[in-house]
Amino acid sequence: MDMKNNIIGLILGIRFNRSFRIPDISGDIIDNILYSKETPFGTNFFPKTEGISGQEKTLFNPKTFEYLRINSDDLILGIEVNNNFEEKFNWIKNDVLNYFKNVLFYNYNIKNIRRLGIIFAHKLGKNKKLYDAVSLLTENEVSEADNINISFSKKAPVIESLFRKGVDDYKNRIYNIQELEEAIYTDLDYQYYYKPAIEDLRECFMEKVLDEAKDFLERNFYTWLNKQYESEKK
Repeated sequence: MDMKNNIIGLILGIRFNRSFRIPDISGDIIDNILYSKETPFGTNFFPKTEGISGQEKTLFNPKTFEYLRINSDDLILGIEVNNNFEEKFNWIKNDVLNYFKNVLFYNYNIKNIRRLGIIFAHKLGKNKKLYDAVSLLTENEVSEADNINISFSKKAPVIESLFRKGVDDYKNRIYNIQELEEAIYTDLDYQYYYKPAIEDLRECFMEKVLDEAKDFLERNFYTWLNKQYESEKK
């Protein structure tokens, strides 16, 4: 089972040290995202804009549900995937990251990056093992639960793939599983923490982090996920 065919979205998040000047210049930032020559987005990509005064600005597309949010702490980009995972992933890794680091963050002096993360969102068929897990945890008091929601994480030091020496960088991998009436939604949230924060986004080796996240998705996350569905067929 090729789980990548079940990916329905990618969410890229960049967290930086809180900057109270971001809301003040958010209008200029939005104009750059929509109208600059360097932008990979534009007004067709994000035809709608919303904003909470002094807090957060959001660009979004009501047809695809794609969005970009920026506030005093984060920039978050949500992209739809429709059987074109490799194309969308490479577009984010190459075009989007290049624009963020060399244009947006550089021009508007957004500094001190604390975390880079990417979420791989999946929509899957139902799986009886989720109900079995709830029965086991509740000692059969709950045999057929509704709206199951499970989340767990695993923190890992950066050792074999250390990009910066003499610092306390680490990775966190979060597994989210939610059972709804029509399907199971399963996410891998792969996060890389920079400790101490890196001043310039161009020094955050983001492409390497995304490649490592994709490798973990394919080699680890899918190995575990496929086992759940293969055993379901037996």
